[in-house]
Amino acid sequence: MILRKIWLSLMSVIDFFLKYPIVLFSIIMIIGIYVLVSRIRLAIRQRAVMRNPSNETVQAFMAQVRRTLIHNHPNSWNALRQTYYAIKDSENVDFELRVKLCEVLQKKGVNGVHPPRQHYLQNEEKIKQAGQEGEKKVAYALKWLDRNRFKVFSNIKLSDGGETQEFDCIVIGDKAVFNIEIKNYAGNLTIDQEGNWYRVVNGHKSGMENPIFQVKRHHKVLNNILESRIPIVDLIVWANIESVIEGTQYSLAKVIKVDQLTYFIEHFNEERSLSKDETAFAVSKIQSHMQK
Repeated sequence: MILRKIWLSLMSVIDFFLKYPIVLFSIIMIIGIYVLVSRIRLAIRQRAVMRNPSNETVQAFMAQVRRTLIHNHPNSWNALRQTYYAIKDSENVDFELRVKLCEVLQKKGVNGVHPPRQHYLQNEEKIKQAGQEGEKKVAYALKWLDRNRFKVFSNIKLSDGGETQEFDCIVIGDKAVFNIEIKNYAGNLTIDQEGNWYRVVNGHKSGMENPIFQVKRHHKVLNNILESRIPIVDLIVWANIESVIEGTQYSLAKVIKVDQLTYFIEHFNEERSLSKDETAFAVSKIQSHMQK
């Protein structure tokens, strides 16, 4: 019954077009013009991206790709690939936008396009800026510690007689000395069972350096300066509060986010209490070993 209705409807449509062929011709012409105009606009958007790669030109190109029926021909695919690879690693275009363009092209059937690697290969200036932003976040958190109980040293250089080491933060408290290493990156952090560190940004996983060697190196220098008389607690502080951190149980040093830092230090109670003489000794030793 349903098939019969479909058949009758189809025959009615055919009869209509046979009776009024000009309508069919007009529809075909409109579709043809739309396809032609879309391809012309796509070519214009491609040239704009090639001449001036920017967020605006890439967004316009991506919108046009979505609207255009891509011709199944090697020349069409090659042109789209060339446009993508012209901006794949461009710092003039946001990373998230480049990832989105890659996804749009893949959905359109373009082979041979791969997601960009985020500039974990960032230039040193950007890395430095991220580090400074992380230090500011930690400094603000530590500002709220009770000054009667804690002494904070930030961004200092210490030497035990050997190679000078730069410390992000050292906090001297009434329970221990806290050796703090700050990390500030976009994305989420995952630590696997072997202790490998990975960042995940927009679903793309990339390995990063495990800071444990740096932390333990600082621990050794600090312990030598304090003559092994004061307990030291190593902390790796992740400054991006929006990140999700998984696998901290596999880290050889405790990993916490900056919004947990103050509470952790104030409530740390795994070691004996330090006397006023011991805290004064720690402050004096660190001050006397500070390098310019």
